[in-house]
This record gives sequence, structure tokens and C-alpha cells, in this order.
Amino acid sequence: MEIVNDDEPKEVNYRGIKAMPYIIGNETFEKLGTIGTSSNLTVYLTTVFNMKNVSAATLMNVFTGTTNLSPLVGAFLSDAYFGRYKTLGFASISSFT
Repeated sequence: MEIVNDDEPKEVNYRGIKAMPYIIGNETFEKLGTIGTSSNLTVYLTTVFNMKNVSAATLMNVFTGTTNLSPLVGAFLSDAYFGRYKTLGFASISSFT
């Protein structure tokens, strides 16, 4: 008869995170979209709205700062209320619109 010792931890063999390439891809394309939008928006503000370059640059700094700080809001909502997958799904869908 064999004695089983339950005190020893079982070895768990993870071979990588399956969802990680999709998350990294999503964040990469989101950042590319933000950079493309900011460069096009600067030209649009100076030509169509006839804003001064300084005012357009200030507005772009506010836009860039907001897009860079918004993951902190998403992290708080994810941890406190929704969970990581619901928050990531909502953020992915909202970045397409």
C-alpha cells in the first residue's frame, strides 16, 4: 500500500499565457491609432479650425496626456468592479469607434 503525502505542493507546468499575444497586439494597434490620430488632428486643427500652432500643440498635449492616463482609470475599474476580461473587451470595442 502506498502512502500519499498531501503536504507536498503539486508542480504546475504552465507553457505560456495564451491570451498575451492578443493583449499585446491590441495595445500595439491602439497606440498606433492614437499616434496617427494625434498627427492628423494637429494638421486638422491648424488648417480647418485656423488655430495657432501653440494652441493646437497645447490641445494635443492634453489629448495625449488623457490617452496615456486613461489606462489607470481602466485598471481601477477592472480591479474594483468589472474584472480584467470585461474591461479589456469594453476598451477594445470603444477604441474601434
